[in-house]
Amino acid sequence: MAIEALKTARRDGGALRYLDEGSGEPALLFVHGWCCDHTYWRPQISEFSRRHRVVAVDLRGHGASDKPDEEYTISGYVDDLAWLFGSIGLQRPVAIGHSMGGVIVANLVRKHPALARAAVFVDSLLMPLGPDFQPLRQQVSEGLRSPQYQQVASQFIGQYLFREESPSSLRDEVIAGMTVTPQRVMYSSIENMFEDENLQAGALPVPALFVRAATLPVTEDQLREAHPGMEVRTLDCAHFVQLEKAEEFNAILSEILEKVS
Repeated sequence: MAIEALKTARRDGGALRYLDEGSGEPALLFVHGWCCDHTYWRPQISEFSRRHRVVAVDLRGHGASDKPDEEYTISGYVDDLAWLFGSIGLQRPVAIGHSMGGVIVANLVRKHPALARAAVFVDSLLMPLGPDFQPLRQQVSEGLRSPQYQQVASQFIGQYLFREESPSSLRDEVIAGMTVTPQRVMYSSIENMFEDENLQAGALPVPALFVRAATLPVTEDQLREAHPGMEVRTLDCAHFVQLEKAEEFNAILSEILEKVS
């Protein structure tokens, strides 16, 4: 997907780049995950832009957007997206977030419930992980702050975001793409994402669907208990659901679009 296709919105002097294609309601907003960009939604962009307006953003610090030397926080991403809605006239889309993008979408709809008509979460961490997870969290944080941050990120992605059955070509592509992210973006955004304040439980103010990978260390029942009223589906794949199981994911997304249209 050529970078020339991206549009630019400027906030606080910085450029946010985004793809804006197609037409039709409801509009769709795609929010990528940690160290990714809008191209990680390519099967969905090509499919849904035929009959919907599709906006896929490169978050601040990611992809073709500007990468200022600053802290990268969930609240900062939320503020950027809320501003972008008004800047480009995006009215009540279905907001779809993968991984960290889902955490951003959850906080966006909690803070601005009138902005989106529904939320779709793709293998996102929407609840704090228990104490057993803390040693790994500390290890990853320290590694991403070290001179070996790219190797640490590569090992983390390969070990925890894929499984043996995952396509090796996809694994190699994703690792190569994610590990070029600036170091400050890597460590500050993942550290902030894991803060409990960004992973609040409770019913969401809009219709919500969670598409879970089989590898997620949180069960369907735990997700439903943490977020009453949220529909949960599981696909037999690893973390990059929208790429590993694009057709199945697109079919599920089509179902919720029919429900909220």
